[in-house]
Amino acid sequence: MRLRLLGLSLCALGLLGLTAVPAGAAVTSAAADPVVTNYDSQVRVERDGLLRVAETWKLSNVNGTFNRFIVTREHLPNDIDHVQEVGDLQVKAGGQEKKAELKVDGDVTSIAVPDVTSGTTQLEFSYTVKGAVSKSLNGTEVEFVPLTGINLPVQQANIVFSVPEVTHVSCFAGALDSNTPCTLAQIGETSGPTFQQTGLPPGNTVKMSVGFPDGQIAANSIVEYRHTFKRAFSTDAAQLITALALLLLGAIALFVLYRLRGRDQVDPRRVVPASLFSLGTDARIDFTPPSDLRPGEVGTLIDEVIDPVDVTATIIDLAVRGHITITELERQSEFARGDWELRRVKNAPAEELHRYENVLIRALFGDSDSVLVSELGRQVRENLEQVQDALYDGVVKRGWFTERPDRTRSLWATIGIATTVVGVVATVLLALLSTWGLLGIAITLLGVGLLVVGRYMPAKAPAAGRVLGQVAAIRGELLEMDVSELPTDQHAELCSRALPYAVVLGGSERWIDALVATDTTPGVEDEGFPWYHGPRGWHLQYLPDSLRNLTTSLTGALFAR
Repeated sequence: MRLRLLGLSLCALGLLGLTAVPAGAAVTSAAADPVVTNYDSQVRVERDGLLRVAETWKLSNVNGTFNRFIVTREHLPNDIDHVQEVGDLQVKAGGQEKKAELKVDGDVTSIAVPDVTSGTTQLEFSYTVKGAVSKSLNGTEVEFVPLTGINLPVQQANIVFSVPEVTHVSCFAGALDSNTPCTLAQIGETSGPTFQQTGLPPGNTVKMSVGFPDGQIAANSIVEYRHTFKRAFSTDAAQLITALALLLLGAIALFVLYRLRGRDQVDPRRVVPASLFSLGTDARIDFTPPSDLRPGEVGTLIDEVIDPVDVTATIIDLAVRGHITITELERQSEFARGDWELRRVKNAPAEELHRYENVLIRALFGDSDSVLVSELGRQVRENLEQVQDALYDGVVKRGWFTERPDRTRSLWATIGIATTVVGVVATVLLALLSTWGLLGIAITLLGVGLLVVGRYMPAKAPAAGRVLGQVAAIRGELLEMDVSELPTDQHAELCSRALPYAVVLGGSERWIDALVATDTTPGVEDEGFPWYHGPRGWHLQYLPDSLRNLTTSLTGALFAR
């Protein structure tokens, strides 16, 4: 198929020459058509495989620029090309040196001779061809296609080879892939192989092969490889084994890296006896989270990430502990968006706030004493980075992590991205320049693996072990504790204190329901709790929807981009 396409291309080149600057020939009169009356060629094959070609062209009624073509690239299976190089070109007309242009265009090399005069003209060409001799089954073989795609009829073509001993010859005329024998192809007794073709139509080709015994003529074929997807990502044994070995070694390295740097040094399934509640004086129940744990710290310890829920739970916790009051505002209409006022309590309880809690309060209020949730804009979101920094620094200060989890993830993400970029660049370069594209893909996959493993690289320190055990016990308590066992006079207070922890650890619905159950006068307007006030006409039964909407609005206001 490639040969047919090449033949059509050569014919097109020839016809183009007739219609543009007369490339090949121009008709001098209506009665005299341009023609090649004789083409005579002497081809000497050197021992090293170099061809030395001397040609004589006798042209009739040709003027302008004369173009002739030589097939110098043959496409073979497995993306291999055999290439021939034409050099040392000399052209004479009437015994005088004549300027000619030698150009390689795709599969052919063209020779253009300008200013050919009308009438009967004789052109003499001499050139060398390198790469025409290749290995054969029993020796070597030269394949040469000197007459190719010329747009003029050739009345008589004679080619004689000057060679040592030969084993076989063949010659075909017509299209480039034609199997029609030439007029004559013989091995002479006193001369070299002789080939003849009479009446060659325009655009047709003469292709010759001459075989030599082993050791007579050296092979000098020039092999080039076509850049195809299949070849660029070759699955030959060497490429495939190397890529798989790199992937296997990389996977082992990632596993070892995680075991040494990323594996938690604690058992998160361990349960340590702990409770949010303890018996105080006068048979009262005190709210005493172990290790002075705060909801934001609990969430960060568990998943090593500061989530929106951690900050929202911290705001509710600050309100429950008496540092902030949350007031749900009355809606202007049934379809209006809800809003809440956060107000700083002036006479807050005398307790030491953690640094991240102080930073959060400053981020929320700035120099004001109150703020609407709908007005928590860009400035608050920008300051939240300081809240996250303080919270990460706090868990490191407690000894739960040896270094900040966010910086650990960032470091490994940077390494993973760099490796992935290197892999992509290597894939492109290796695919363009060689057959080792699979190796670049393997490097890219290792970079992606680093990105995945990097998310789990923050490792909890041994000091976090006991705390995680206590958190596991608290989660069980929040999910399974019979809330009705809490003292009636402390029910609302203790359920409110437990709620922020349930927001982080799960079970918040049952603790909100417990707060709703404190309503002793259904149908009567409720003011709410010391930390949460409803609008006019609000009832405790609305609390689940109110808190759910509050959480959604806070998350959107603080974390939306």
